[in-house]
Amino acid sequence: MSRVAEAMEKRGTALKAAAAAIGVGTATLQNHLAGEHVRSDSARKYENWLAGRREPSNVFVLPTAGTKIEVDGVDEEAAKPPKQPRLVVDIFSGCGGLSLGFDLLGDGKYFRTILALDNQAAPIATLNRNAVQVGHGDHPIGRITDLTEFTNEAEFLTFYLQHAANVLGDTPLKALLHGLQNGAFPSFLDAIATVDRMFLDELNAVRSMPEWRSACERLDRQALNQTSVIGFHDKLHLPRPSLKVAAMPPLLWGEPESSLGKTRKKKAKTEATCIKQAEWEWDEEVVALSAKRDADGRGQLTASARRVSGFVSFLGSEAMLAVRVVWVRWRAQRLALRRALFEDEHFATKVRSLYDERARVSVLVGGPPCQGFSRIGRGKIRSLREARVHVHGNAEAGDARNLLFQRYVMVLGALRPDAFLFENVQHFQSVVKADGVQFQATEVLAEAIANMSEGEATYEVASKILDASKFGIPQTRQRYFMAGVLAKGGTGSASREAASCLTLGRAREAPLSLALAGLPAPGVVGGDLKSGDAMAAHTIVDDAAIGDHPFIRWIRQPRPGTTVPPAAVDAHAARAARADDAAFFALMGPGKRWMDYRADDAQTTNDLGNLVKALLAMPIGAYETAARAARRAGEMLPDRESLIALESRVNGALPLRLLLEQVGEKLGAPHHLLTGTYLAKREGNHGDWVARMDASRPAKTMVSHMGKDTYAYVHPSAPRTISAREAARVQSFPDWFALGDAALTDAFKMVGNAVPPMLSYAIAGRVSHVLSQREAAWRAGRGRQRA
Repeated sequence: MSRVAEAMEKRGTALKAAAAAIGVGTATLQNHLAGEHVRSDSARKYENWLAGRREPSNVFVLPTAGTKIEVDGVDEEAAKPPKQPRLVVDIFSGCGGLSLGFDLLGDGKYFRTILALDNQAAPIATLNRNAVQVGHGDHPIGRITDLTEFTNEAEFLTFYLQHAANVLGDTPLKALLHGLQNGAFPSFLDAIATVDRMFLDELNAVRSMPEWRSACERLDRQALNQTSVIGFHDKLHLPRPSLKVAAMPPLLWGEPESSLGKTRKKKAKTEATCIKQAEWEWDEEVVALSAKRDADGRGQLTASARRVSGFVSFLGSEAMLAVRVVWVRWRAQRLALRRALFEDEHFATKVRSLYDERARVSVLVGGPPCQGFSRIGRGKIRSLREARVHVHGNAEAGDARNLLFQRYVMVLGALRPDAFLFENVQHFQSVVKADGVQFQATEVLAEAIANMSEGEATYEVASKILDASKFGIPQTRQRYFMAGVLAKGGTGSASREAASCLTLGRAREAPLSLALAGLPAPGVVGGDLKSGDAMAAHTIVDDAAIGDHPFIRWIRQPRPGTTVPPAAVDAHAARAARADDAAFFALMGPGKRWMDYRADDAQTTNDLGNLVKALLAMPIGAYETAARAARRAGEMLPDRESLIALESRVNGALPLRLLLEQVGEKLGAPHHLLTGTYLAKREGNHGDWVARMDASRPAKTMVSHMGKDTYAYVHPSAPRTISAREAARVQSFPDWFALGDAALTDAFKMVGNAVPPMLSYAIAGRVSHVLSQREAAWRAGRGRQRA
């Protein structure tokens, strides 16, 4: 900074003028000159100013073919679209926010998402509906699949090739896949289908026994709705108990295709090790449930534990023990068939060769479920672990969902794309501690990537925390991103190329008001208006009330294949607020949270508390004398019981209490939030659980908890919470993106989990540039070799 000061003095540049020329705030420059720490981005600006280089404009420009992209101070021609769009795979996809940005780049000329995976049905259904609108054809690109089911890379590659052949309509690819090793794959599919049919027949035979009916009639049906009980069945792919005929839930290889030509009728021998593994899987899930029945929580957690306990008893019934025998045999047979094919080295080699030749993926994107690394999630998980109910526990990682990023690495090793993008919560880079074990998640991820595939695919990586609000999105959403490119085949330093993928041009701040513009009052779910009707209703957008802004142009962009913005939107539906809650919302100021109305340090609150304590400390006789004197003066002192009750109410929550009591008086009934549990909320104790948004600033982070309630997202001017469409706009989903077929709760959840498509669009532009430069260098090198 001494050089900056010398240059300012030599050039005769005043502080304000220098700050404007450098591209920093006047106060920032003043603080840096005074010795405050200079961050790397500011240091670059100072170096550019000293060297006379122009600092890149801080305006967000959507990259299109033919525009200029600045990389490390050098203008380079943005790449032209490839002959065919590069293939993208999106895992842990949700409704596809991350891959959508790639699909929209250059009207789909640069990338095409060919496969999207998630284990939840609702987001995959939404993704598939919108994939059709993007122009991906009628064959679903989204699949409901649990990545933990895959045994190895060969199995995933086979799954991918089967799917890609269907999506692309590539009949030759399907024929080649089915012809490997004399039809080994179609024979496998036939054998799996046979095993599944036998399992259903045997399971339904058990369900027809009198013992089954008797056990089901004794079972509390509410137990089947418990999260842990649902998880037990989902984990084992076991149809839930019922008196109806059982049907198979979605599972890997559960949708057999017609074989090409004659297939071998071969049945794999069930190995003893497969039987033991199946028995272990069942018993492990039973043990986990048995632990949860001993919960010591309160309220709802106690009721949940009681129901779980009833289901554990049901598992010990004669009927369910018979189901266990049938399930173990089925699971072992399936596992043996999969091992026989996918652990065959010759088959695995041929599958990889076919993949490299016919349907190679260019980019892998995805972000594993982040609850384990989110500070909010960890707090919730700790509280549930204490009650031992609904916990995804794992001694090595604290939350078993943390280990899902390892499945990302498995898929990365299978596909070996030219580039990958990994996204997670900001706190993914923090140290996770659980049960005496601690680890740095980012280091584990980087190490796993470095060690995968025996060095056949080596990646250079770069990581960065990106805040969506810095890139023209009306939301202060900070997320961890890691980008990687193959170490070989680059135009220079692969690590520099990886960093370039995350080097984005910044934009001026976009306020929340932009996301709300042009929308009338939403449909309110409750009373006569049902959720499905409100979600499906089409709301006309008033473009005249919107104005012109880069963010507005983004959300109002025409649907691919059309030329005009959509006239209406769906999913403009909000939850009905209770009358007392709506009245309280109306009293809250913009940008104010529940805890902002506390007054823990107010002198008046302390004085009132001390006064009450002093009155209670008086001898009974003295207090009674004072009470008689007050009555003679026409006043009234409360009795001691009332005084004790008053003491408990005079604390930092007093202003909140007064507001809630005032609402209750007007409505003629006490406000439902007037309890010690709610009034105790403050900083660090979910004190922002009720918060009113500020239209003049970017919104706070949209989160999946919106699926449960939206109290943290009260509209900045109306006494209601935001609608699903408003939340989608805050996340930068274009207005044509359809959410209306989803349930209101599912829409909020999937929107909260998504990556803002406008942000992924910007990253897609950088990734496309890097890959195009690599391809150009490869072609040039090949030409020199021929010469």
